[in-house]
Formats: sequence, structure tokens, C-alpha cells
Amino acid sequence: MKTTLLLLLTFFPLILIGQDLKCCDSEKEIETYLSGNWKKKDSDEKQQYLYEFNDGIGKFKVFDIKRNGILERAEVNQPDIRILKSETGFEIEHDFGGLKTYAGIKYLDSTQLIVTRRDGAEKEYYKVPE
Repeated sequence: MKTTLLLLLTFFPLILIGQDLKCCDSEKEIETYLSGNWKKKDSDEKQQYLYEFNDGIGKFKVFDIKRNGILERAEVNQPDIRILKSETGFEIEHDFGGLKTYAGIKYLDSTQLIVTRRDGAEKEYYKVPE
């Protein structure tokens, strides 16, 4: 009985923090789903984010939305990105010219993305219809 309880307490939290990718089994599939324009939920409605990939290397671009609806590239550092498969699932590597940060992909489908930072903070994005 104690062994069963110990196993449940050990593996149950791992199930809760696991990925829920409705779409993808490979880095290439993740790139396909990520490609396009996204907005951050509950954030500045005047910013939009673009993921684009070419042969495994991607760009993460930030745009300001002007009054007339035109996108203008924001004046922030915009990293190169790569999709990596790790022991816990898939991660996005952001490379700011040598300084690298990582965000886990917790959830991804054709309309929603949830990423988690190493400190546990989550950010939710939704895809902008074309």
C-alpha cells in the first residue's frame, strides 16, 4: 500500500506538468504550427509577434500595431530561435547573439500556444487569423 501511494505521489505531478501538444511529434511540425502571427493573451493589444522558420533556424519578431493597422517592427532585441527536443518535451531556444534563453512548450495547437519559463511562469498566446 505504501509503495503504491509513493508511486502515485511521484508520478502524478509529472503528469500535471507534461506537455499537451495536440499537433506535433517533431521539431518540423512545431515549426509549421508556430509559423505566423501571434498575440499575447491579456497583454498590450498594440503588439504582435511573428515566428518564421527556414531550415531549422527561426526568427522571433516583435511588431507594434499602428493606428491604421500597419505593422511596424518594434525597437527591441529580436532573437534567432530554434526548436529543441529535450527529455521533458519541446523547447524554444532564443539566441540573443550568444545569450540563450529557453521556454518550454506546454500547449500548442493551430490557435493557441502556452510557453513556460524555467521559473515556472507561463505566457499564453493566440494565433492571429490571416
